[in-house]
Amino acid sequence: MGRIKQDWIESQERGYSLPELKEKYVCANHFDDSYLKQYINKNSISGTCSYCGKKKKVIDLNHLMGYIVDKIMSYYGNPSDEGLYLASSFFDDDKERIPGFQRVGCYVTPSFAHNYESTKELFYDINLTTDSEVLDNDMESCFINDEWIQHTPYMMSESQELSFMWKTFQRMVKHEQRFTFFKRPEFTGEEVSNDNGLMDILTELGAKITAHNLYSNISAGTELYRCRFINEGETVNKIDEITSSPDNKAKQSRMSPAGISMFYGAFDKKTAIVESSPDGEGTGKYVIGKFNLKKNLIVLDLTKLPKPSFWIGKDWEGIEFLHSFNREITKRIERDDRIHIDYIPSQVFTEYLRYIHRLPNGRKIDGIIYKSSLKSTDNNIVLFYNQRSSSDVLELVEIT
Repeated sequence: MGRIKQDWIESQERGYSLPELKEKYVCANHFDDSYLKQYINKNSISGTCSYCGKKKKVIDLNHLMGYIVDKIMSYYGNPSDEGLYLASSFFDDDKERIPGFQRVGCYVTPSFAHNYESTKELFYDINLTTDSEVLDNDMESCFINDEWIQHTPYMMSESQELSFMWKTFQRMVKHEQRFTFFKRPEFTGEEVSNDNGLMDILTELGAKITAHNLYSNISAGTELYRCRFINEGETVNKIDEITSSPDNKAKQSRMSPAGISMFYGAFDKKTAIVESSPDGEGTGKYVIGKFNLKKNLIVLDLTKLPKPSFWIGKDWEGIEFLHSFNREITKRIERDDRIHIDYIPSQVFTEYLRYIHRLPNGRKIDGIIYKSSLKSTDNNIVLFYNQRSSSDVLELVEIT
């Protein structure tokens, strides 16, 4: 058997073939994903890019595709290699549809299983497309297979399972069991996941927060602003009148239920005004309190989340979930006097952070930084201090 034929057979068995060494080189400028760019630049040499003709840092396409192939094939495979059931053995006819299941070619899988009808579609989803059609074609041609599905498609991926657990938790505390949920089996410290060996959703969230070091130190002297809308003729002169509400007047908010007072503020006046206004537009009569922190604080900083990417290197699924979680707990909710049960999951999460979650050194955190849900505004901060205790960490500079 000739060498060429042997190579072809081996590539068919592997499902891919790599470009020849030193045949083509590519620079990072053709890619959008920042983590792919980092990989290319870290493993580059001086040379000429085969796709733009410019002299710069380049990587051998053989080397790059070896990395890409390993990454893709560690997560995705050919549907015919994944032990799937035939659709003909599951559905009565070609038109039958069963909730929770989908057809993937001649197979059937749970509807949550990621699958792609072409390598081009997969590349698009994992941000592997470039500004060069020739480069795209060269990369796609390395793969023998043109249909893809996640490995073990009858099991949820970690991000899918975490999302499912969070949705289940939301439904539970909003509609089923709000004050004694911690007595349910999944919150007794045992593994409850059938797929990924996960614990309860709050423990998993805490672990992800720690693993990705989503904490920020806020230094003493940092300026914070808090806005209060007032009636005509009303005056505000003292810290008690502009800081956290009295416990008996604390209304429900994104991170705290009615009756539990916390300090909600912002790092700039505009955000403080818009976030505090009844209409979300900043219209009306108001006063602004400017505060300085008296001491250093440590907070969960949801604005520090790494950009989600298949190419991030580690725990990309965890980061993907954290982004979806962040969107859920910071989404805009109608402002009115009704009791909004949509706040309840984020309120429970906040209470977990405040009283149970710990930093690696055992310290509690002091609050949360999160992005405003309103357009053209910046970051919000909530500190776990009521009207009485807020004066321990905040100095009122002025009221304007």
